[in-house]
Amino acid sequence: MRLSILFLGFIQLTVTGLYADFLTSTPVGPGMIHHHEYRAAGPWQLHVLEIDLTDSLNTLETVKANDRVAGFERTSNMAARSDQPLHQVVGAINGDFYGGSGVTIGAQISQGTLVKRPYPRSIFGLTTSKQPVIEIVSYNGQISKHDSLILPISGVNEERGENHLTLYNHFMGSHTGTNQWGTELLIEYLTNPPGVNGPALAVVITKDSLLATGSGNMSIPQQGGAVLSGHGTARDFLNEHIFVGDTLVTQTNLPPTSTALKELIGGTPRIIRNGIQSVEWELETVSYSFAHDRHPRTAVGFSADSTRVYFFTVDGRQTGYSVGMSLYELADYMLEWGVYQGVNLDGGGSTTMVVRGNVANSPSDAGGERSVSNALMAISTAPIGPLTYLNLPWEETYTLVETQLQFSVSGTDTYYNPLTVNSDSLIWTCDAAIGSISNTGLFTAVAEEAEGFVSVSLGSIIDSTLLHVTDIATLILQPDPVVLQTGESQIMMAEARDGFGHILQVEPEAFTWWVSPEIASISSSGLVSAENVGTGSIEASFHAVSTSVSLMVGIASAVMVDDFTTVDNYSLSGSRILLDDCHLTPDTSQFISAPTSGRLDYSLTTGGTSVLYLNCNIPVSGTPESISLSVYGDNSAHWIRGEFKNATGDKFL
Repeated sequence: MRLSILFLGFIQLTVTGLYADFLTSTPVGPGMIHHHEYRAAGPWQLHVLEIDLTDSLNTLETVKANDRVAGFERTSNMAARSDQPLHQVVGAINGDFYGGSGVTIGAQISQGTLVKRPYPRSIFGLTTSKQPVIEIVSYNGQISKHDSLILPISGVNEERGENHLTLYNHFMGSHTGTNQWGTELLIEYLTNPPGVNGPALAVVITKDSLLATGSGNMSIPQQGGAVLSGHGTARDFLNEHIFVGDTLVTQTNLPPTSTALKELIGGTPRIIRNGIQSVEWELETVSYSFAHDRHPRTAVGFSADSTRVYFFTVDGRQTGYSVGMSLYELADYMLEWGVYQGVNLDGGGSTTMVVRGNVANSPSDAGGERSVSNALMAISTAPIGPLTYLNLPWEETYTLVETQLQFSVSGTDTYYNPLTVNSDSLIWTCDAAIGSISNTGLFTAVAEEAEGFVSVSLGSIIDSTLLHVTDIATLILQPDPVVLQTGESQIMMAEARDGFGHILQVEPEAFTWWVSPEIASISSSGLVSAENVGTGSIEASFHAVSTSVSLMVGIASAVMVDDFTTVDNYSLSGSRILLDDCHLTPDTSQFISAPTSGRLDYSLTTGGTSVLYLNCNIPVSGTPESISLSVYGDNSAHWIRGEFKNATGDKFL
């Protein structure tokens, strides 16, 4: 369905960032690469941790908040406390959805121990042979003695039900929390960890079957064992058939998987099946809006040959920085990385990616990183070696003429384990054409545009950065124009760009400001205060580049905010659309102000709600009585809405 409409005058929709697309890739562990990508079309800030499972020095693990079935903890904290010599946590992402007490919705296996039974939604798991799996699993379990006496295990780390046998391991806490109306067995495993989808031998150490005050609530061993607690018919079975010293076979299974599982974490829904986008939100009973709306997202997937696992995060709910993705957009992005099977994890304010101890993404909660229920980690078992690499913070960077830039350096061994670098032993050099650099890495730029390299070395180890010394090429003031009543004020925003199109970080006080004629005053920071009725201009200059915008004080007038002579201020994004077939271009066939309008050609998909966003940010000064948008429609019965934001940040549709 391809259609077009004309915009004949326009105000603000969604704010977008003024950045160019980029992708950086950094080795962070043996067979592990951290990718950070920015796409202006969203805009989207995306992080990907690529993990090569064929490397014998790495593996995956899950971790439960506070190592308890109920509990909350930040992903970064779970990663930090799991980080040990020969067990380096290279990366981590938040995991499953959870309830109010911090109990996960789905199942979890941590280092071969079942933390919680599953819910009928997708899981991501890893077998003992490092084979990844995504599946919807169920549960069954049992204990047996001499292969003839068998009793089902009804629950794991949960409230003991009537006539049920429940298994409690250290994730439950220090005690079972049961009453005296049951029989409890303290068992010690002969195989450690007990494993899932396979038998485990255990010896009965203690039996409590007194059914009296003070019984029940048995202490749970924190390693190497568990407690079996039976009620009703399960209690009677334990009393009649199981005794101290007996050897039992315990088994917990998650069919349809049959191979031994070492790690497992829950999520929902599956979004890639056999290399094809397959957002199975209906099958896994999540809402339409959850699948189709844009949110911060976390996901995991693996390649067709099962040798590579990918952790994904996309930031969201941060206007101008990253808007989040629908599950369909997320699946499409994961497919670009060669993901063959993929599942969505908890997102929103929970979305977090940690790389080498640092939170790499930008969590959306106002308070920063959120405490969650569990996490999925990439582990390196590599030893710490001698310094092998020096790493400057940028491969290529830019700085303004006659300014200073402080360089820093980090070091790693051959396995990319971080090492402390003796700064006193570093030797800093730079090309003379671009400036000079001190023995502490403080660079001072020359007074003219130039480019060259900054290098740092320690013995034979060296790293370098291509540095561009740039100057201002264009200067843009906003709002444009400025319309005020006497006594009103307006802060001006000046955007300076260099010849590469990069935005230069220039403090407002560094510009020279003036108003002509003197119908208003302007401060050194660009604050305009209207004083007298009349028309004039506001001007600013920096490094011999100047620009101006019109100023009207106390004069009734209609102002054209945008006549679409250029569409460079706009970008397109959307959900359930054919984005490659959507274009905004200047058009002269219809217009309010000669010679142009904006022509929007769009192409929607069928089935579900399609949304196309025309993203921009146009500041409007003063206190306008009305704002109009003229649209020449296409009789398609599609509808349009705009978003306005006032000076205090409140939004209006």
